[in-house]
Amino acid sequence: MEQMLRLFQSDLGSISKEILTLQQQSVSMNVRLKNRQAIRGELSQFVDDMIVQESLIQHILETPVTEKEFLEDLQILDHKIAFVKEQSFKDARCCQDVKDVLEKLKIKAISKIREYLLQKIYSFRKPMTNYQVPQNALLKYKFYYQFLMTHERDIARDVREEYLDTMSKILFSYFKMYTSRLMKLQFEEVADRDDLMGVEDTAKR
Repeated sequence: MEQMLRLFQSDLGSISKEILTLQQQSVSMNVRLKNRQAIRGELSQFVDDMIVQESLIQHILETPVTEKEFLEDLQILDHKIAFVKEQSFKDARCCQDVKDVLEKLKIKAISKIREYLLQKIYSFRKPMTNYQVPQNALLKYKFYYQFLMTHERDIARDVREEYLDTMSKILFSYFKMYTSRLMKLQFEEVADRDDLMGVEDTAKR
């Protein structure tokens, strides 16, 4: 009986060691699984950032800048350009082909944005134009100017100077017209000689 108990205790000890080993193996496998999932997630995100979708190319090339799809894909393009630039510093060889495509899309986007912004600015110059309407449109698409500032500062500066020059002329014209009307109103309200004579005649009666 005593020998059976010793054998039973020995078996329990072996089982405990096996359970401990299995637990350690389970923890190790769980860690490896999480690491693989993390790597897979990072790799998937990397691929998503690197791939230039056909829809993005189409919207940048063909969609009018006033459409929501153009603005959304312009923001994606901006992100991809920054991402590929960062990877280029890390000597990632896979970036070169994508970089060429993004560069061409960037040039096209800049050209379309420049033309749109200048058209909006020139529309301020039309006679009797309510310039606040196109100004509100410019505010709606303020990311366009941010894109120019990030990727082509010279063009952004030209657009800004054109805007400032146009608005200064418009405001000067409005101020001049307002001053002229104010002076005319004041002149009309000044009593002339006939008005004064009429007052004197009334007083004598």
